[in-house]
Amino acid sequence: MNPRKILIPSLILVAGLAASAWLFQGSHPHDDHGHGHGAHGAEAAEAPEAKGPHRGRLLTDGDFMLELAIFEAGVPPEFRAWFTKAGKPVPPAEVKLSVTLIRPGKVEDRFTFAPEGDFARGNHEVVEPHSFDYVIVAEHAGVAHKWSFEAPEMQTVISAAAAEKAGVKVEKAAAAELDETLEVYGRVALDQDNVRRATARFAGSVVEARKSLGDKVVAGEVVARVENTQTLVTAEVKAPGKGVVIARTAAVGDTVSEGAALYTIAALDKVWVELEIPRQDLARVKAGQAVVLHTDDGTEAARGVIASVSPLVSAETQSALARVVVPNPDGRWRPGGFVKGAVTVASARAPVTVKASAVQTLYSFTVVFSRHGDLYQARPLELGRRNGDRVEVLKGLAAGETYVSEGSFLIKADIGKSGASHDH
Repeated sequence: MNPRKILIPSLILVAGLAASAWLFQGSHPHDDHGHGHGAHGAEAAEAPEAKGPHRGRLLTDGDFMLELAIFEAGVPPEFRAWFTKAGKPVPPAEVKLSVTLIRPGKVEDRFTFAPEGDFARGNHEVVEPHSFDYVIVAEHAGVAHKWSFEAPEMQTVISAAAAEKAGVKVEKAAAAELDETLEVYGRVALDQDNVRRATARFAGSVVEARKSLGDKVVAGEVVARVENTQTLVTAEVKAPGKGVVIARTAAVGDTVSEGAALYTIAALDKVWVELEIPRQDLARVKAGQAVVLHTDDGTEAARGVIASVSPLVSAETQSALARVVVPNPDGRWRPGGFVKGAVTVASARAPVTVKASAVQTLYSFTVVFSRHGDLYQARPLELGRRNGDRVEVLKGLAAGETYVSEGSFLIKADIGKSGASHDH
């Protein structure tokens, strides 16, 4: 068999596969692809991947060339532009340039330019996300050079049916009252108003001790008996109130003095949580403020209010104790356990908030995903205060805009698969 006859068809097949792959790549919905129209209606030559000496995008119309870059080294993102005619630099003062960005949702953002040295600078910041359609007009020597193209970034398209099936839900960004909280730590303590002692009425010998540590007692229950060593009279020692035995200080045969405490009994249906307030924060913490409490392992939570703040500061810790009275009917809060508390020290209205669960991290940006029909766009945010399930948005999303409130991780995963990265 002639090897040449085998080689030539093989080369043709490889070339065909390469061309198909190139076409498939070029048709990816998230690639930059553009088309422009020159001053006289002819198609302007525009190479999507062409980069200029300033790492900007090169746009040509005849022998006129524009290099447009988003510059963000040490400054907020801004447009910078350079011009050439027939290969020679054109002073920026001789060109009237306008750039209109059309963002998802048909929101337009128009830039004008002013000369600065050898380039022209856009008149305001190019806010994230840098995902938009461009409409560019550069007027020079009486000729208008025009280009328009798409530059999507960090976005994906999902049909309404697929999004609903996946559990994606949306809501509108809205104002909300957000609390400013102070995080502090402390311990669960006995409610000292409900700690009582069962005492001997007279000196003598303990002849019976009926209770052990942890035993429950009711008010008036006999817990021990003491015999007077002189008169041999036996007296009952009764529980002064209901609760749990937390201390036992005498056993059968022990000699005790008059008024000696045989048992300490504490009612645990309420406990105190004593929070350590650092000295520098004491002026902000007052009785009546709301508190959310968590055990140190995060498994238990309760809400309460500051009952009192101690006037004394510990010399060792330089903190004062703020007391919270916590109902404890099922005994979940055990005295001695560590607690973390969030004290609400102020409250103010935030003009724009979103659900905290909607926030994701994408390409080092903190984002939520706005929805525009079937299009989902990552929106880098600057966040402020957090309160429960809400977080304040300082920059990046406006009140009333629709964003993904549930299932945002699915949108993130889909954008990751599409390869629509942050790149300009």
